[in-house]
Amino acid sequence: MNLPQDLKFALRSLSQHPAFTATAVLSLALGIGANTAIFTLTNQVLLRLLPVKDPQRLVSFTWTGQFIGGSTRGFEDSFSYPMYADLRTSSAAFTGVAAQFQSIVDVADRGPAQRATAELVSGNYFDVLGVTAAIGRTLAPADDQLAGGEPYVVLSYDYWQKRFGGSPSAWNRAIDINGHPMTVVGVAERGFQGLETLSPADVFVPLAMKTIVTPTWDDMHRRNSIWLKIFARLKPGIGYAAAQSSLAVPFRAALENDLAAVGRDRKFSERYVKNQLRLQSASKGFGNMREFFSKPLYVLLAMVGTLLLIACVNVANLFITRAAGRQKEIAIRLALGSTRASLIRLMMAESVLVAAAGGALGLMLSDWIAALLVSLLPFDNISVAIRTSPDLRMLAFTAALSLLTALTAGFAPAFEATRPTLAPSLKNESRAASLGLGQTRLRRVLVCGQVALSFLLLAAAGLFARSLYKVMTVNSGIETAHLLAFSIDPSLHNYTPERARRLFLDLRSGLARLPGVQAAGAVSFAVLTNNVWQNTMHIEGYRPSSGEDMNPGYNEMLPGFLSTVGVRSIAGRDFNECDSAGSPPVVIVNETFQKRFFPHQSPLGHRIGWGESGPADMQIVGVVKDMKYGDLKEQPRPWTFTPVLQNPKPGAATFYIRTALNPLAVAQAARQVLQRLDGSVPVYDLKTLDTQIGETHFLDRILAWLSVAFGFLATLLASIGLYGITAFSVARRTQEIGIRMALGAARGNVLRLVVREVLLLAAGGLILGVPIALAFGKLIESQLFQMKAADPLVIAAAVAAVLLVSALAACLPAHRATRIDPMQALRWE
Repeated sequence: MNLPQDLKFALRSLSQHPAFTATAVLSLALGIGANTAIFTLTNQVLLRLLPVKDPQRLVSFTWTGQFIGGSTRGFEDSFSYPMYADLRTSSAAFTGVAAQFQSIVDVADRGPAQRATAELVSGNYFDVLGVTAAIGRTLAPADDQLAGGEPYVVLSYDYWQKRFGGSPSAWNRAIDINGHPMTVVGVAERGFQGLETLSPADVFVPLAMKTIVTPTWDDMHRRNSIWLKIFARLKPGIGYAAAQSSLAVPFRAALENDLAAVGRDRKFSERYVKNQLRLQSASKGFGNMREFFSKPLYVLLAMVGTLLLIACVNVANLFITRAAGRQKEIAIRLALGSTRASLIRLMMAESVLVAAAGGALGLMLSDWIAALLVSLLPFDNISVAIRTSPDLRMLAFTAALSLLTALTAGFAPAFEATRPTLAPSLKNESRAASLGLGQTRLRRVLVCGQVALSFLLLAAAGLFARSLYKVMTVNSGIETAHLLAFSIDPSLHNYTPERARRLFLDLRSGLARLPGVQAAGAVSFAVLTNNVWQNTMHIEGYRPSSGEDMNPGYNEMLPGFLSTVGVRSIAGRDFNECDSAGSPPVVIVNETFQKRFFPHQSPLGHRIGWGESGPADMQIVGVVKDMKYGDLKEQPRPWTFTPVLQNPKPGAATFYIRTALNPLAVAQAARQVLQRLDGSVPVYDLKTLDTQIGETHFLDRILAWLSVAFGFLATLLASIGLYGITAFSVARRTQEIGIRMALGAARGNVLRLVVREVLLLAAGGLILGVPIALAFGKLIESQLFQMKAADPLVIAAAVAAVLLVSALAACLPAHRATRIDPMQALRWE
């Protein structure tokens, strides 16, 4: 019999047993669908190369060593613009050296302004990447020559489709970016979204126009402001080591230029010039989000792989059960001359068909699961950054996974089923035929493995769920209930500093007067959004030790912010409206700042200054309790607050409104207050603080939810396996149970006999599963908050859950066993 005939026979055989087929296909579909969905995200986030020419030839610049001090918007992957200027023509190892920086802008086109992501790029950006235009042209080096005088912009293809409907009329059209007209000279080729893989760019603007994109800070000439990312394309035949060596001398010269411009003492200078420039692959773009997502995605891949293995074991058990009823058919085929290999091939054809159907259904499920997971990610344009529609790599993965499941689920049952005892099978002695010791042993081993793997997923679910509970119940130092937040940025709408300060004060006063509002305040950088800023500082009279971190966290406040969010003052005072431009500079510090720098005295009245030297002109006027700033997991660290009103170039501000009842009830009224003051300034990120916290810790929530879902599915599949082997065992022991009952065995004894057998299988699985779960827990420990992998409460709960589910799985077969009629059992064959 050839393969097409085997497949035809297998299809007909499966169609005659729809319940078996549906159960097997659905089991595999769940496993394959979950695996394909997680692989889709892994492929998009971790494996996808940039859609540019020869991405493998792209390298990014990084550095290690001493930070020069000053302003940072990035760290070891960022550089000052003057250093980029020093390096861009200093090596013959590259065809070009380019740079970029992302920022948020307001874009207006014949209507209200909308927020968009802008990528500031050097003039050779598109040339180095090898990216062309869909219409018009891309930016050229000539577009990046005159500061503030190159008002050109290139749209991304997706933004062109979304904002302009893909109309060719967008070409050569003037649009307003932050209130300044700029001409659209082209649209980038389809698929290219910039270098920040999870933050797709909407518009590309020349670096020469930086003051338009970031109106509150320039830093194009500051050597101690690092913010720019640098990348290059290797020339053919040049490797990483050779290119890196070619940069050693120019990088040393650039470091010396930094020291000449900034000025540092001899010891610092000796350390600074030892900094090292490194090259790493930029084939997948920039962004630390890949590192952020990599471990959680690998953990999820391990979990869904385990789930699929449990599904394969379940299907293998189903095939063993099915094979037990086909012993006479198999014996007849062997007696008529069929080879064992041909029978194995015939039975494998069934498993291949089941796996193929499961793969097809799983592929449909994966699209839905992946889209759901992407919708949970709190990033702008995330649906543009991560595509969940099937591609060739995804289809190849699903096909390979389906084939692997067919082999895993089908070979062992087929191998064991083709070794029947011919004489009893041909005599139709079904009891004897179904008593095959090998099949029974194999089923027990498989069920024990299922229990072990399901325990592994249950333990992981418990760890992630408990970790999430600990995160969400940690004391943040903020009274998060009944707080509404929203942000505005008048600096993007040609506001002068004085006008922006007046808008902030008027808006705070208007919000505070709204019915139901108890207090209102604002900060420059929203809290609990993973948006943490820091500044290098020095303290009058304080001599830091060698290598001491003098970069406390930094934020700016309007008067009343601390009382609005419920942060208690320890000493001194809050800011007031007199702390404005032209008044003596003041600063408030937190409790950890006081404990570290003033452990035996009050910091009030002492002065600090920005940078490592210079005048310490800011007087400490207050000390407040610690609060969480970036996220709920962070450890206490020194923090400084300065008045927004003293900022010479105030930028964005996030307002917080404390209400008596539901904070969303005042959202529309808050918008109207701003509209009455200036309807051209848009509101963005309007949400409750509780919602913001959930978004900040979205990864903890997703890991907890998915692990609980996978643990539930794994336990369900394991319970089906336990039920199946128990029902099979009761059926083949019908005569034995009948004899026991005829000899006086009570129903309770029969019940205990059946349940004990199941619990012994569960115990065997637990003996195997507990050490595996502890080992896996060590791998995921870095993803947990204030927890160890060997958490006794989680382990005990998972053990109890497995034993409870096992007992429940045994109840129905055990109940049937107690109702066996001894007379009928004695005649059973």
